[in-house]
Amino acid sequence: MDIYIDLKDVRVTGYVSMGLIALVALESIWGTINDWQGGSSSWSFLAIVLIAPAAVAFVVWYRGATHNAEAIALHGVRMVSQVWKASDPAQREVPFDQRVASPLIKPWQYAFLAMVLCDVLESLLLDTPAYVVFSTLSTLCAIGAAGLACFLILRISVMQQRFAVPHRKR
Repeated sequence: MDIYIDLKDVRVTGYVSMGLIALVALESIWGTINDWQGGSSSWSFLAIVLIAPAAVAFVVWYRGATHNAEAIALHGVRMVSQVWKASDPAQREVPFDQRVASPLIKPWQYAFLAMVLCDVLESLLLDTPAYVVFSTLSTLCAIGAAGLACFLILRISVMQQRFAVPHRKR
């Protein structure tokens, strides 16, 4: 007899999120290179234009992933670490409270917060020499946060898909 959990397919929204997150990181790189060459700060506007759809796509993906994680774990799930714990098929037999989340979640969150902080400082120091320093730091944090976010989105989506595929009951 086959058993499976009827889950939402979050792969498409995950791919869209990853693509838009990568575009934001690429724009950050391009804007910083432009800053080094004495260019205008109008690249910041483009970043805002790209961040908005990336954030919406991430929220749509996260909502679906959270829904799936709750269906898999039969447990309330709200944070990314909980989504990971619920979605990891290797930890299926471990009690939920004892499951381990990915060690990359915290670095992703810290890189994102550091990027936001550097962006704020960058905008406050717009016409000073320190502007380029914080622009560069923001870009480095954006690259790290984007890479980690894309990895986490992909892994969670793949892990959840394993639960949606019919398995033979043993």
